[in-house]
Amino acid sequence: MKKLLSLLLILISFQAFSQKISVPGSVKKAMAQVDTLTVRNHIAYLADDKLKGRLPGTEGYQMAVDYVIEQFKNMGVQPGGDPGQFTQKLILRKSIVENSSAKAALKDKYGNVDSLAFFRDFLPVPHPLQSRASGEGTLVFVGYGVDIPGKYSDYEGVDVKGKVVVMLAGVPDGIPASTLISHFSSPGNKMNTAFSKGAIGSILVNPSLTFANPNPLLQSNVALNPEKTTAYGRGFVGNLGFAFNASMSFLTGIFLNSGKSLDQVLANLKSGKNSSFEFPLTFSASYSNSHSEFESANVIGMIPGSDPKLKNEYVVHSAHLDHVGVGRPENGDSIYNGAHDNASGVASLLEIARIYSKGNAKPKRSVLIVMVTAEEMGLVGSSYFAANPSVPKSSIVANVNTDMPTLIAPLLSVVPLGAEHSSLMENVKFAADYLGLEVEADPEPEQNRFVRSDQYSFVVSGIPALHIKYGNKTNDPGFDLDAFVKEWRAKFYHRAADGMDGVFDFTAAKTYIQLNFLISYSIANTSARPTWNPGDLFGAKGN
Repeated sequence: MKKLLSLLLILISFQAFSQKISVPGSVKKAMAQVDTLTVRNHIAYLADDKLKGRLPGTEGYQMAVDYVIEQFKNMGVQPGGDPGQFTQKLILRKSIVENSSAKAALKDKYGNVDSLAFFRDFLPVPHPLQSRASGEGTLVFVGYGVDIPGKYSDYEGVDVKGKVVVMLAGVPDGIPASTLISHFSSPGNKMNTAFSKGAIGSILVNPSLTFANPNPLLQSNVALNPEKTTAYGRGFVGNLGFAFNASMSFLTGIFLNSGKSLDQVLANLKSGKNSSFEFPLTFSASYSNSHSEFESANVIGMIPGSDPKLKNEYVVHSAHLDHVGVGRPENGDSIYNGAHDNASGVASLLEIARIYSKGNAKPKRSVLIVMVTAEEMGLVGSSYFAANPSVPKSSIVANVNTDMPTLIAPLLSVVPLGAEHSSLMENVKFAADYLGLEVEADPEPEQNRFVRSDQYSFVVSGIPALHIKYGNKTNDPGFDLDAFVKEWRAKFYHRAADGMDGVFDFTAAKTYIQLNFLISYSIANTSARPTWNPGDLFGAKGN
């Protein structure tokens, strides 16, 4: 039945992509002239030691901002940020828990109080909006904390309004798509769901969590709106009164006198059987948070559309401009240059902007080239832009995200993360077919890549989005590309070694740029807006 439903969705998607896109000769010529030397030079500048890892709030990040703006101006790309500006200013807030202030206790129905131990039983999640986070309420076990409208809900049969929810990390069996697993297992999504149900606090239990540092630095980052009343990011954004991570020993303890078998409940949950119930316990908690703020910016350029009507709609190309800055020395090097992550993605977008602006590629819809800040801090810049775009939110039709293309081997196949949820899959197929590339399913669903990059910010805002990653096809029968990528990632991902001395395949870079350009070009020149697949869970979020 599931295969039949998938086939029907594919057929519907093909019908939605009924208008064939032609690629004019001038566009073909511009694509053929993608300059890999220019791409290399972009990466080399952005990954230079003098930028010191492009950490938001530092001079190095500002140098990256200035560089992108200069490139936009040289190409004739128009400002697309705050009125008349290439930048969209935002305030980043760093929140740190004052460990000694953290208190938590359980009270049973007889009034007996049991104090919990910081680090042994629980760790608070920094509250981005309150200097003092606190609350008290009845504990309610809500399984995995998953709520899928019309299909499955851990909240069925329980009332959590004004109460504190306890939930497990992960998802029940039976959620097949890797993107959905990533979404529903995301702590941020679970906390948002708890808040929407009326909970005042949440406790997330991870059975594999081990507390290794008795005095951990508990830190988080968000973007604030100008009034500083709403926070934006992938994780906890302050909508609950408090949030905790807890150990398995905590869960075992609260089950002791509950009248429930923990082992049986866990077995039932894994099989998809709702096992939520209310504990005869009250949980109280409080902890202090210190906040510091600094300014950062997304950098936005615009290529105006040529159609009198469609030019008021926008296709967004995104890539994160930041990296992690200066860190622990490795082999005498403490600057984490981020050449692949994500100087290569920014360089790709700059070349795409050049194709549009200099190659006479006149899209019907307008195209925004958005370099976002603070992706490494939790998708902060893209979360802010998706919620507060520089153009009317309803006018954004799609997002094509570029993050760490991993240009280290010939590009023969691609993985379009997120495209399977909407008609964007047909745009991917069009572009891939044009370039002779194969389209694959995600070979590493366990990496949860769908929720770890900026397209996720657009998806949860109801905007169809995708992120093109490398596939595993190789033209060398004796070469295990999957193993090669994993070995490479262990050496370079978020490591000081990710500089220009690493492996780059600039022929693959050219193909990758052409592919992403063709995806956005086909979206921009198709009369119908991209649509979510019928019944898609992300589509229900709307604009």
